Amino acid sequence: MYQIRKCERVTICYCAEPATLDPEKFRNISVPFEGETEEEFLDYISQNTYEFEDIWDEFDEQTQEQLGYILEPEMTEYANSAWKFEDSWHESGKVDETWTKTGGFEVIHTTDRGY
Repeated sequence: MYQIRKCERVTICYCAEPATLDPEKFRNISVPFEGETEEEFLDYISQNTYEFEDIWDEFDEQTQEQLGYILEPEMTEYANSAWKFEDSWHESGKVDETWTKTGGFEVIHTTDRGY
């Protein structure tokens, strides 16, 4: 007897509502924005997201509201690979709860050629 299971790989993309931020409102705070371009501002926002929580009171109400879309976003699914195709394979092996990386299953053979 063999234990065989089907597996499936899915890629899902989510997004939040866009925030509208004025870079000038980030110039005179504890963690100032010193760049000039949109790309520099994007990098600045990405690199300092956690710091913004610590200096929340330094922002005006409108900026706080917009930062909320980044810090505590409501995510909406906009793409899912399962909508168009199935990326599946089969594995043989045996149930073993210590194999947590493979869902409690010790994989001995697989038809997955993706990895």
